[in-house]
Amino acid sequence: MSDSFPSVRSYVIRAARMSDAQKKAYTALSPKWVLPVDGTPVDFRKLFPEAEKCIVEIGFGMGDATRQMAKEHPEWGILGVEVHKPGVGKLLWWINQVSLKNLFIIEHDAVEVFSTILPRGSVDGIHIWFPDPWPKKRHHKRRLIQADFTGLLREVLKPGGYIHAATDWEPYANHILDVFNETPGLKNRYELWADKPDYRPDTKFEHRGIEARRIIRDIIFEKE
Repeated sequence: MSDSFPSVRSYVIRAARMSDAQKKAYTALSPKWVLPVDGTPVDFRKLFPEAEKCIVEIGFGMGDATRQMAKEHPEWGILGVEVHKPGVGKLLWWINQVSLKNLFIIEHDAVEVFSTILPRGSVDGIHIWFPDPWPKKRHHKRRLIQADFTGLLREVLKPGGYIHAATDWEPYANHILDVFNETPGLKNRYELWADKPDYRPDTKFEHRGIEARRIIRDIIFEKE
């Protein structure tokens, strides 16, 4: 990983047990659907030869929204990046259950993935939906969306490609908006907050936010 990026991680790998189905799926399907992080650049044209768009989703959790999006948009090639092993196992199970052909996984830190194996100008869209807001001030340095990382996301995007973030935590939404606004080469597709696009499924964290009477914010910027 480049020395320009902080060593502080934006995630904590919490202890979580995999179900038997997740373990079986992980063992049997990882060799086919989980890409190695060994320094070899991802070749999206080879990975998704018929895709109209190549999308990277950062932090797909248990994968429910990811597999729904992949099923509803077979014309997209989707690469999900996640470190939570039960989530990887569950999404692999779904890939097998519904015979998804347009979805691959990288089980690794997103910062390292973007700084080492994703080619510049190779991606049509980047989704970061309901990342950990790290609400305590002393933990703000752990937030995934920071200036350096956002600059790297911009480099991986094709011209006209977009970054779509969503959160139910208003202070984090304002932070994301500020970071995106201050990143050279990015412009807001909206005057302020974006309308929720049809392609974004409802998520567990979104429902929790609504139940807690928090406002859901979508932020979409594109590469100029």
